[in-house]
Amino acid sequence: MLLSAGWRVNLEKIWGIRVLSQGHTLPEHVLWVTRCSKTKSGITRGTPKEMYVSAINRYFYRHLERWGKRYGVLSDRYGLHFDNEELPWYDVHPSQLSQEDKRRLGQIIRDRAMREGFRTIVFYAPAPLMSVPYFEMLYFSGLELFYTTRLSGINPGT
Repeated sequence: MLLSAGWRVNLEKIWGIRVLSQGHTLPEHVLWVTRCSKTKSGITRGTPKEMYVSAINRYFYRHLERWGKRYGVLSDRYGLHFDNEELPWYDVHPSQLSQEDKRRLGQIIRDRAMREGFRTIVFYAPAPLMSVPYFEMLYFSGLELFYTTRLSGINPGT
């Protein structure tokens, strides 16, 4: 299995994603992301905060807004949904994505992040096993990548 007991080592070995450790110093300009959720508000168009409303997503928004940081949500449809943009509602499950879809979404993530001046992404998701499709998308972005399962106790950097 890709994410067995040694998932931390496998993340870096397979996808080049480093696990964020306590006291880790991040580069200056980092984009924080989490994954989309099945739990959506049902609105026809909205920002990530209005659209993806799972408990995990709401927890993520609270932390990033308290830190005053830009953020985004990894989307099975749009690749990257920035905190300040409204996009149409959709219903795509990650199991519907082919490897080519993930490659294409990874390139979209890269292009959109770089256009906003981000070359490093920190991905937050409490369950690594449920995040494999997003690890793949991020890998295809070619950006510098970090992963964390927690936000409390983390220094978000400058």
